[in-house]
Amino acid sequence: MIRGVGSKTMTLPETVSRRSVLRKGAVASGAVVFGGTTVVGNAVAQDEQVGLASKIEGHGHYAWFPLGPESWGRSTTPYDMQDGESRWLAQLRSDGSVRCLAQNLGTEPPNRNTGFDVHLGRLDAIETVTVTSRTLQTPRTTGPAVLFLGLYLDGNNNAEFFEWEATNGTDSWVGFGGDEEGLFSSAASGEVTIDGDTVFTLAGAETETTLAELQEGTVEGISGETAAALYVGVVNGGEGTDEVVIDDVRVQRS
Repeated sequence: MIRGVGSKTMTLPETVSRRSVLRKGAVASGAVVFGGTTVVGNAVAQDEQVGLASKIEGHGHYAWFPLGPESWGRSTTPYDMQDGESRWLAQLRSDGSVRCLAQNLGTEPPNRNTGFDVHLGRLDAIETVTVTSRTLQTPRTTGPAVLFLGLYLDGNNNAEFFEWEATNGTDSWVGFGGDEEGLFSSAASGEVTIDGDTVFTLAGAETETTLAELQEGTVEGISGETAAALYVGVVNGGEGTDEVVIDDVRVQRS
């Protein structure tokens, strides 16, 4: 299950799907992290950052999906970008948390978001993953902002999620490459804990499965030895500003 603590009443999107916004053959860039255990890119040393920032810069990316497939990007550094009235950013805070903002991103395709990803390790070593967040502002009237969360799975076991091309300091997404992605939404308010009962919608297979089933190898191409990463981003409903702080992503290992 997904357990929320301290969350307000909210209405989540009826369908959470990144597949619905990816065009076959589109050249875009995206939010994933290397499946290996080595440090990614020019990572900042652990003693130079604290908390969540240290985890991202050691084993992750700052990432964005603001205007559709052609803008799906990732980099090893924080960002603040604009396109007309649209703005998206992920910035470090002094306490090691990350501030994410998505503003006037439009409605087509759906689920436009901005955030970061972190490496989790092998699936069979994960007992729970807890994301702690809070909403700073949102145009929503029924509750806090919405988090888009994606579980990335290195299905082809090549120490990388998906296929990429390097473009001007960012990576361009060019295909799933035999890998998989599990998706769900949560309120940006308090803690949400992913455990064995948590249900994911698989983007590639277009089916639903739990974390426990993924760990047990019931999904073709995925097993307990499969490497995983988690993407966390704030969704913008089209107009206005959705702004959140992600305080931490904690992994309890079995």
